Amino acid sequence: MSAPKPLGEGRPDAPADPRPADPPPADRAGVGPAPRPAPGLDTGPASEHAARAHTPASGPPASGAPASGTGGGSAGLPAGATALTPRSGPRPPWWSPARVPARLRFPLGVYALCQLLLFGWWAAFYPGRVTGDSLTYLYEVSTSHWRADHSVAYDALLWISLQVTGGVAALTFVQTVAMAAALAYVCASLRDLGVHGRWSAVAAAVVAAAPMTGSFTVYVWKDVAYTVATLVAFGAVVRLTARRLRREHAVRDRSLRRQLLTLAAGCLGIGLFRNNGFPVIIAAGVLLVLLLPGMRRRIAVATAVPLVLTLGMNNLLYPALGVQMPRADEVYAFNYADIGVVYAERPDVFSAADLRLLRGIAPLSHWRGPGGDCHVADPLMHEPLDRFKAGRENGQLLALWGRLLTHHPTLVIGARLCRADIAWAFTGHTGMYPASNRDVLRSWSAYGLDSVQQLPYHASLRDAPLSYKLDHAATRAFEWTKAPDRAPLLWRGVNWTYLGYLLVAVAAVRRRRYELLALAALPVALQATVLAANPSPLWRYMCAALFVGVLTVPVVALAGPGRAPWERAGVAPPDAVAGPSAEGGRDTAPATGHRT
Repeated sequence: MSAPKPLGEGRPDAPADPRPADPPPADRAGVGPAPRPAPGLDTGPASEHAARAHTPASGPPASGAPASGTGGGSAGLPAGATALTPRSGPRPPWWSPARVPARLRFPLGVYALCQLLLFGWWAAFYPGRVTGDSLTYLYEVSTSHWRADHSVAYDALLWISLQVTGGVAALTFVQTVAMAAALAYVCASLRDLGVHGRWSAVAAAVVAAAPMTGSFTVYVWKDVAYTVATLVAFGAVVRLTARRLRREHAVRDRSLRRQLLTLAAGCLGIGLFRNNGFPVIIAAGVLLVLLLPGMRRRIAVATAVPLVLTLGMNNLLYPALGVQMPRADEVYAFNYADIGVVYAERPDVFSAADLRLLRGIAPLSHWRGPGGDCHVADPLMHEPLDRFKAGRENGQLLALWGRLLTHHPTLVIGARLCRADIAWAFTGHTGMYPASNRDVLRSWSAYGLDSVQQLPYHASLRDAPLSYKLDHAATRAFEWTKAPDRAPLLWRGVNWTYLGYLLVAVAAVRRRRYELLALAALPVALQATVLAANPSPLWRYMCAALFVGVLTVPVVALAGPGRAPWERAGVAPPDAVAGPSAEGGRDTAPATGHRT
């Protein structure tokens, strides 16, 4: 019995081919034809095309060929031998990285690293760190005195944690999860921009491990949620900038919709988790519209919708739900503080009527003494100032402030800049907090309560580290960073903001692409908002800018030698026609006809 002939041999219409038959690719390896994709794997157009390219031609068996369905896989084998059955090998276990899609491995790896580091801070400072503001939140949500003087959205998260678990540990742990996810998203966005993954991963690890940022994540503070939202918005800005640099700004695909929705979600969080977050949305939206042409209308919508929702919830929804709105003396305390500073420096500019107005609210010595401190507004608002009368006379006080601003603008602006030096000065008062809850809990009394012992859930706030050795090490690192010679560099967010500005400007000049300046839009908005109105130079008011500044450092790689990804061959010019690529909808060139 002769060996089976190759497919087609022996047919009368098949011309003789002097060249030897080329076996199928799979047969060269001796394992039969290439197997079909396993269930659950990608079977899209690209995969089907590859499968067809490696599968022998089908058809009826030729004369003398075996009808085994092997497609000629037994050609050249001895009589009676059969081809090996193709095997795809055992599937990897569920925990194996091989089960994770390649595009998700980097962000998930960064997330796992950051989550591990942040878990260390959570375990060391369990159940979380508190400040006076934290106790205010706790009083409001546990005694049904809901007020909008702080973030109602964050108060709601605290209320859920208390109702479900009876403490704050669940809330602070969820904050570590959200922060790690936000850091991973920013790293993936920077890689999309062209920054090597290892550099952005190092920056994220530094943020998660550093005492001034890692410990911040486990505080019961609305500023933590505000910072997470800022990072989400920043990551979306990075991706939109990368899209513009690749000339894909006119391509309408799912990727663009996801990026715009992510930007909108981040801006909504900025507005909901801090009462003065809406100016950040306005300033960042204007800058992004100017710096990212081709997407202006979409970016305007993505920032305007969160702005409208924020203002609507703060001014319509919350009052309808019975949330008490801030009093006039709380909203305009900054203006009262400006009046005190001007009176301390130039009492001669006040008329007799002005002095009667001030004297009716607080002694002139109080306006000139505690009110004359330009660094902080809170001392003026304490007794003997009558806050309720100040609220009733708020119209006259604002009229006086307006006259001072008109006739003596340098005095008023100087008072604002003095209180906001955390947003522009390299050094100065930083307003840091202790690493333990003991002092805060021991000294607190407010709202008619003599001590924290009268506050519901107060027992859940006591220091109870999961590891005392870890707590000792974390506290030592925390206190080490607060040394006077190190604190300005490590804790003042404005210094990291200035570094980010410099690196972004260098990259933009080096690549001759002004669109890269969009990376500074959010830091500029954060800084401008603090400069405009700030009660005291506390580091937390620039903490979001500190996070963004550190994560911007890897952008310096774009200023190095070599070509950036969007400068390499194959990138289409702005007017090229685009279509979806074979990689599941990623676009490689822009489409025309949809400019904004």
